[in-house]
Amino acid sequence: MASIRKRTKKDGTSSFMVLWRDPKSREQQGLTVTSESEAETLKRLLDANGQSFEIAQQAILANQSKVPTVAEVIQEHIDLLIRPSSGTTRTYQTMLDLHVRNVIGHIPVDKLDYRHMNHWVKSMLAKGRSPKTIHNVHGLISAAMNTAEMLQYIPRNPCRGVQLPSLDRAEDEAMFLTHAEFSLIMEGMGERYKAFTNFLVMTGTRFGEATALTVGDVDLLSKPPTVRINKAWKRDGQSQFYVGATKTGAGKRTIGLNPALVEILIPLVASRPGKELLFTTPKGQRIVHKLYWHHYWVPAVRTAQAIGLSKTPRIHDLRHTHASWLIQDGVSLFTISRRLGHASTRTTEQVYGHLMPQALQAGADATERSITGFVH
Repeated sequence: MASIRKRTKKDGTSSFMVLWRDPKSREQQGLTVTSESEAETLKRLLDANGQSFEIAQQAILANQSKVPTVAEVIQEHIDLLIRPSSGTTRTYQTMLDLHVRNVIGHIPVDKLDYRHMNHWVKSMLAKGRSPKTIHNVHGLISAAMNTAEMLQYIPRNPCRGVQLPSLDRAEDEAMFLTHAEFSLIMEGMGERYKAFTNFLVMTGTRFGEATALTVGDVDLLSKPPTVRINKAWKRDGQSQFYVGATKTGAGKRTIGLNPALVEILIPLVASRPGKELLFTTPKGQRIVHKLYWHHYWVPAVRTAQAIGLSKTPRIHDLRHTHASWLIQDGVSLFTISRRLGHASTRTTEQVYGHLMPQALQAGADATERSITGFVH
């Protein structure tokens, strides 16, 4: 049996020596390689071929000349990612296994072309996958093909120019509450979570951002009072939650707090250590989305519906509601975009642009001025 001996160099890097006994001369032979995976491959081939280095070498060269499949390239891309979170790796692995491997994963990567990618998009649509899912998986495939270009498997990324379904959302997908409708919901909200629910609608923060806030993130003495959004709850590869970065780089932001919200937050920050979570369960633990939804949000909405609410909003609609209130007050899309932590104002405009009556009126007024010269 061949064996592997690891050696650590002075600079801290490692090398791996594969040792075996030549079947003809019976003398011990050795070969040093730079990676453990190369060493394991050589050992496996030597053991499978009677310790014959010549046969093992031929097998290695044959394998190196073989063009990898699409699935193999995507797997290699995932393995080459620099410091990915375990949750990200798990998500990408699921994308590969669920949406790619059995559709185009078997195709040699140098044969993948526009027709294959178009077929993949159509198959995703036929399975009822959402446009967002298709865009996300396509993004992984395209990134892997960029890696394939760098590794010289292919001359060009075949994902470029592939038409994807529109991400434009129907206006009614985002639900907006009036002040009166939100008040109806608050009438049925459990006392313990009224402050938290008010915070969501008055700041427009995401649920995972708000529940990750600590007391030290709030500064009620600054002018104006602020809250710093710089983290959010994430899920790792074992479906365990941990505090990580915000959804996007733009998600790191400072939000100004209105006086009414300051009054609500004063008792939550007074005499409490800065490292403690700002909003907690009665036992001092993280507020879990599923439990808050089931035990507090749904009962509050049902109570509100019993006394006149005609809508069935989601928790995330509090974020939409916050934006709609700012728009009604004439706040610019740029300011709203920064407050919500959007990566660009384009995102903000796509979701909320139709709520801006002043922009609609400005367009109508400009058209009227432009036609005065020829309309009689």
